[in-house]
Amino acid sequence: WNQAYQFDTLPIKVESVDQLEPGDLIFVSGIYFDEKRKPKPHNMTHVEMYFPCGADLCETIGSRHKKGCVQVHRDFRFESQTYHSMQYHFRKIDTWLEGVCQSICS
Repeated sequence: WNQAYQFDTLPIKVESVDQLEPGDLIFVSGIYFDEKRKPKPHNMTHVEMYFPCGADLCETIGSRHKKGCVQVHRDFRFESQTYHSMQYHFRKIDTWLEGVCQSICS
């Protein structure tokens, strides 16, 4: 639920990863393979921080695959074993840096 709340409070979206700045967030929405799992708001399943440090500028920091440890990932795109129909949503954190943190969803 945390990632859905974060998503709700970041109104500035961009269309591609090359418009992000370090620290901006990449959200992943998807549909759980296990139909008994309760969907999260916006089907939001994951979030990582954009951390460009390599030649491709697609790196992120986050914890994946229930391993419980935060790592630098070479690419924000990955294959989940928990959910499918993944979509990536790019959000700027500018409003948070200005001290604004309120839901924009109705």
